[in-house]
Amino acid sequence: MDNQSFITLSKFTVEARKIIGTVNPAKLLKDADYSETIFEKVDASDDTDLILLSLQLRQQLGLLDTEASESEKMPEITIEQVAAPSLPAGKYMFGARG
Repeated sequence: MDNQSFITLSKFTVEARKIIGTVNPAKLLKDADYSETIFEKVDASDDTDLILLSLQLRQQLGLLDTEASESEKMPEITIEQVAAPSLPAGKYMFGARG
């Protein structure tokens, strides 16, 4: 676990204490059932900052499934290049004040 993950974990435990009560960070890291119940309680809360922090922590710990299935992936969009209309070469269109 890197330093950023420890910082996120400590922020999460402090913020979660205000909403759902005491969170044991060691148990959160080791016990999958405990972490799932804690994250479910956080997701059910109305605190958007805590939910975002929870998502960030899950992603850093590898608990968040970042690979979406083929049906959930965003479709690829192709961007078409459109040529700008050309102005007559001899005519000056704008002055110093635009």
